[in-house]
Amino acid sequence: MTDGARVTEWHIAAHLTTVADVLRELATEIEALGTVLCLDRAVLGRHMGTLQAIDLIAQKQRWLATLLQADCPLSAVDTIGVETLKARFAPATTGDAA
Repeated sequence: MTDGARVTEWHIAAHLTTVADVLRELATEIEALGTVLCLDRAVLGRHMGTLQAIDLIAQKQRWLATLLQADCPLSAVDTIGVETLKARFAPATTGDAA
């Protein structure tokens, strides 16, 4: 913000909502790309691991978006369905230093 305007909780929430929306949009676009690639049997056969990584990226983006919009982000960590992502938040939810 410019001209000395105060950043309020509303501004922060609106900013985080926009970030979450963009993360969800990117996840949808990545999934669509992965779907197109999966329709090609040759690509699917040669690049299964890479296609699974593309899917995991989209999943992580959706979970991050969920955390950004959660009423209680610390509690929302428990709902994360990707264990490797959930584990990265463990120090923040237990109070342990990273």
